[in-house]
This record gives sequence, C-alpha cells and structure tokens, in this order.
Amino acid sequence: MNIFSKNGISLERLQTLDKVVRAGTITLAANGDPNLQSLISRQITELETATGVVLLNREVKPYIPTTAARSLANCCARFVSGVEEVVAVAAGSRNPIRVGAGELVIRELLIPWIGRQRKKKEVVPWVMSNLTSRQIQTGLSAEKLDIGISTGLAASGMVRVKNLTDYGMKLVLPLGFQQDNSGWERLAEFQVVLLEGSGGFRGFLAECERTYGFKLRIGAECTTYPQAVDLAEATGWAVFVPELWWKRNKEWATRTQRIPGLDDYRHELRLGWNERIAERRPDVGRLISALGGRGRDTGAE
Repeated sequence: MNIFSKNGISLERLQTLDKVVRAGTITLAANGDPNLQSLISRQITELETATGVVLLNREVKPYIPTTAARSLANCCARFVSGVEEVVAVAAGSRNPIRVGAGELVIRELLIPWIGRQRKKKEVVPWVMSNLTSRQIQTGLSAEKLDIGISTGLAASGMVRVKNLTDYGMKLVLPLGFQQDNSGWERLAEFQVVLLEGSGGFRGFLAECERTYGFKLRIGAECTTYPQAVDLAEATGWAVFVPELWWKRNKEWATRTQRIPGLDDYRHELRLGWNERIAERRPDVGRLISALGGRGRDTGAE
C-alpha cells in the first residue's frame, strides 16, 4: 500500500516532525505555546499510529525524537528541498547556496573567498549559517545544507569530506604588552578569555596545565572567537585565537606570546558536502571543486 494513502500521514505532519527533530523537543518546537504544543503532539501521535513507528522516546522527559524520527525527518527535508529546486529552476531563478560553518570560518575564509569570486563570475545567492559541527553534519545528511566547513565532519552515507587545511592556536596578549621569554608563566599576569565548552583545545590546555605546572585564570567564556577577541580587547585580558585569524591581524605579531608546547596543537579544518546535491546542482558541484573537494578521493578520511 502507498504509505501516503494511509490516514494520518501527510506532508504537513512530516514537516511538523522535522520541526520537532530540529528543535529537540515538542515544547521547544512550539516555542512555549500550549495550544501549538497540543497540536504538534497530536500530529506526531497520528504519524506514529499510521506508520507503526515509534517517533518519540517517552522514557525520558521531555520526550525526545527517536533515531527513526530523525531518519524520517531527513527524508522529508530532502523531498521538500528537491521540490523547491525544481520550482526555482522552472521559474528561472536560482536557489541560494546554503553554507554551514562557524562564525570565524565564515568571516575569515568564506567571505573573502566569495568577494574574490564576485569579481570574476556571475552573482550567486548565498545563505550562511553559524552552526556547530554536529549541526553541520546533520544538515548535510538531511540535504538542508549544500556545503559545510568545520573541524568535526565525517564521511557518512552520501556525505563526503575532504581536509582543507590544518591550523594551530596563538596566545595574544592585551594591548600595550609585548611578548617575552617567560612562557606559560606570563599567564599569571592576565586573565584569559576562552571558548565555552570542553572541546579539544580545552583538553589540550588542561594537559598543558599539568605538564608545565600552572593554572589558567579564566576571565570569561564566549560562544565564538570574534566574541572572545572583542571581550579581551575591551577588558585587557589575554585570548587564544586560531592561526586562521591571527594571520590577518598584523599588529598581533608583537603581542603573540611564545609558549612551549602550544605548537603541538593542530586542528584539521574539513570541507563537507552531500554528493547527491553536488550531482543535482552543477553550481554547488563547481563550488566544491573550487574549494578543493571534488576530483580527489572523497571517501571517509
């Protein structure tokens, strides 16, 4: 039997499920509106009854989407994206290229690159979203993103990845201070601004604290590196910044503290894309090739 001939299955209900999956819970998807929350809950229950598939894990509160729910939502997102592309082409318009990356990558890599291409080629509409690695990975799998650039991407299904470049970190001292030979001991003079969370660099710093016998004085934690730098400049604190950005700020050179062991930290920036989209959209395929993705081994790294 055609699944769409069953009562309780519709594109509207599937899109509601997709909204819940993206939000994480029904409550978040409803933005606190009790009436909308009740409607969403009823639609999800109707989908479960019609498909015979459990879409919510009700053993925890709040209820969260199951693996099957995420797969179904991804199918819906791919269908909707495909329809939108066909309609756009038929109308003579161009769908934007949807890019997911961190704020620093968008500012320091993508925007300058787009600026250079703008001078040579026709205008391409863009949608750039500041996302985490996990959000980018999910968006590529669901065909909600055309390309993604981040450090945590992995090849999976139709998602391909390629290493773009590796980078390290630099410690920038407050304005008015210059580097010396005291190494990690210099950090006793300043509070430091770090990115929030417990990522790879935070683990590396913790190991350095143990190895070199010092303790960081954390003044603040920020969501993005541009926020961290702005706060450090405003407060007179030190800040760790990726080399990707450091190279474009020449005046930071004299304020960059040389510390032992920091050069051991390197992180790989990766380009990710969905091969199905690249085959369907020549403009996306050309972009991937221009960024160094296609035409080389695109399997799991």
